[in-house]
Amino acid sequence: MHRTIETERTENAREGLRTAVLLLIPLLLLVGCAAQRPPEGGPPDTEPPFVEETDPPSGAVRFTGREITLRFNEYVQRQSFSDAVHISPLPAIPPVYEWSGKDVTIVFQDSLRADRTYVISVGTKLRDVNASNPLAENFQLAFSTGDSLDRGEFHGIVLDEKPGGVTLIAYFLPTERGDTLDPRKHRPDYAVMSADDGSFRFSHVTPGTYRVFAIRDKGNNMLYDVETDAIGIPMRDIAVMDSISTPDPLRFRLSIEDTTRPVLQRVEAQHAQRIRMKFNETVYPQPLPTTSIHVGDSARRIPLSLVSAVDPPNERFTWDVFLAAPLDEGRYVLTVDSLFDGAENPLSLPDEGILFSGSAKKDTTRPSITSRFPDARARNVPPDSAFVLRFDRPMATAVVATLEDSTGANVPLEFQWSHPSRLLLRHPVLMDEAEFRFCVDLRSLRDSLSPRTVEDSIQCITFSTGQRDQHGVIAGKVRSEDSTGSYRVRVRQTGKKEALILEAPADTLREFRFPRLPEGSYMLDAFKDMDGDGSYFHGNVSPFRPPEPFGVLRDTIRVRARWETNGIVIPVR
Repeated sequence: MHRTIETERTENAREGLRTAVLLLIPLLLLVGCAAQRPPEGGPPDTEPPFVEETDPPSGAVRFTGREITLRFNEYVQRQSFSDAVHISPLPAIPPVYEWSGKDVTIVFQDSLRADRTYVISVGTKLRDVNASNPLAENFQLAFSTGDSLDRGEFHGIVLDEKPGGVTLIAYFLPTERGDTLDPRKHRPDYAVMSADDGSFRFSHVTPGTYRVFAIRDKGNNMLYDVETDAIGIPMRDIAVMDSISTPDPLRFRLSIEDTTRPVLQRVEAQHAQRIRMKFNETVYPQPLPTTSIHVGDSARRIPLSLVSAVDPPNERFTWDVFLAAPLDEGRYVLTVDSLFDGAENPLSLPDEGILFSGSAKKDTTRPSITSRFPDARARNVPPDSAFVLRFDRPMATAVVATLEDSTGANVPLEFQWSHPSRLLLRHPVLMDEAEFRFCVDLRSLRDSLSPRTVEDSIQCITFSTGQRDQHGVIAGKVRSEDSTGSYRVRVRQTGKKEALILEAPADTLREFRFPRLPEGSYMLDAFKDMDGDGSYFHGNVSPFRPPEPFGVLRDTIRVRARWETNGIVIPVR
């Protein structure tokens, strides 16, 4: 009896374990599927994901279903797929994605249009799960609900520091739609994504005329969100014909559109002869001209005489206005005109101006030097550079300063006030790799509104020069089929936090020359200045206005000391 009971207990235990395992297996499978995790271990994963198989296959016709399945070679990040996939033409109701291991099924929520070619594009935003490797190149699957595929195609390039992953949106453009098309409100008919080098291609497009925009679609909503998405506006619409590739590629230059007007946030009397203005962003022209600033008694509106406007140190978007005569503690009004931000949006200010209270408090502080060049013990100072002193207020013009070489010989100085608060001290070209002593009598640096000086002493610094010829030259020509108009060229240093940027007009032969560039790598671009304002016009979305013709040299130019790099050609079209 005892052995029989033990046997039954053993059999019951085995049966219980068998049942538990059978119940556990589906749970483990479910957890494994939900986690979407590949096997661990082994060598590092450097292989990019790619599409192994599709259902239906690319090129299928007479398609009547509502589901498209893509099978990848490995597990991919599901959110990255949602960010990378584009369907053209866009369905009215967004599809849903159903996942099973390495397969994703795109399920359309409504019937597809009859006799239409559809293109499913997956861009390089797609990443695998194991190592976040991106898709090596854009993938496209084309199929048709009719008897044949559309064969129209066109291509282009995005010219930008980060040209990959930009969404190109194309709108079918019947004649009557051109003036009403607005990518801020209207979803496109076709969309693809640029590759890492900025190139893109639309394939299997229905013949017709299209307007194409490039947007960095941060909201992933296929709409242009102003001041959020960078946008590239086309220089022309494009005509697409069946089976004929458009030979001239589209070119896009991205910019973030700024439509918000700057605001004068606060006006405050710091002292009897100083009014501080605080803006919400940088305003131009700089330095602020006193002719654009008007201060008067709020009752009689009698204008007060202004001396200058100075940007105080360590204050953003701030300007101090200095008055020729002191205020009292009454009420005053300040108005401003002809000021604008970097996008040329005019300043927003009430017509009646801004009221503020005056102050009878006198300024008892000494003037101060807010910045200088060179600094004490500076090394490698360019031998042909000018010295600079900047002050926190307008200064009297009389200055006493000396410059001596290492032998004590005097080097002549020329004094030039470029602004009431900015002094340039020019000198002959100095000796290379030599030491110099620069002295300023701080007693001669006097506040123009009071007898106060910077200090009651003489201040001297020593510095050493570098080599005079540590600069190179870039020279070349702008090439354009248009023989009219003027062109401007920009050179921009790369690989540095505070990169040097210079811009100059090309001459009548469209030749340009930048004679003094520090060693380093540079990018060049040029544009046709059609409106003659000296700045590049990026175009307008609605009403549509194309940008000014431009060209970007895609190769980096290396500048070497005492070396001229010439023969550079920048095509503008």
